[in-house]
Amino acid sequence: MDRQTRHDSRNELASRELSRQYLGDGRYPKTVNRREFLVSTAGVCGVAAGGTLLAETTRADVIASDELTRGNGPPASITETATGDDVEYLPSTNEVRTGDGTTPFDTWARLECHDAAAGRIVEIVDDRIETSVEGVGSGIRHLAFGLVVTVDHAVTRDRDGDVTSRPNVALDRLIAAAPPTLTVTVELDGQTDRRAFPVGVGHVEYQQL
Repeated sequence: MDRQTRHDSRNELASRELSRQYLGDGRYPKTVNRREFLVSTAGVCGVAAGGTLLAETTRADVIASDELTRGNGPPASITETATGDDVEYLPSTNEVRTGDGTTPFDTWARLECHDAAAGRIVEIVDDRIETSVEGVGSGIRHLAFGLVVTVDHAVTRDRDGDVTSRPNVALDRLIAAAPPTLTVTVELDGQTDRRAFPVGVGHVEYQQL
């Protein structure tokens, strides 16, 4: 499949957090170790339980976490079109065949939306700030009411607690630029699925174990 950014396999997206640090120029390192992520965020993050969907909402108070603030910028929309020899829509069964097997279209589309939302949100913020942001992560978190796309102002510390990297943009600038809602449309062989996610911005710290 031709994708702008490749992340963890789609089968894993429904069962664990996405979190990675944006390096600028469209580059991402590997996903942060799950144990390290859970420790660094003091249990704030949760598991993105498979099948939990978030209704399209515009409530200003939808973010129910003290560590997340709703984006204050204009809403944003993106479209991802799946192409390539490794993905095929099967109209007779309304399923999608990939290298990982066959999946119902709704399930495949849901995970693709998660992937696209987490993969493109920092790019959207980057374009609005008009600078190449560094040290800013992104992900999907499962809060009590559903899924949230996160923009993470990420500080990394070594084992002694000393800061080894920090973002080149202030947290308040990220909040001002981030959209309150990100609508994602995925397309495959004429089939379309659209989902909307609230966007939360917060500060996180990672420490080597």
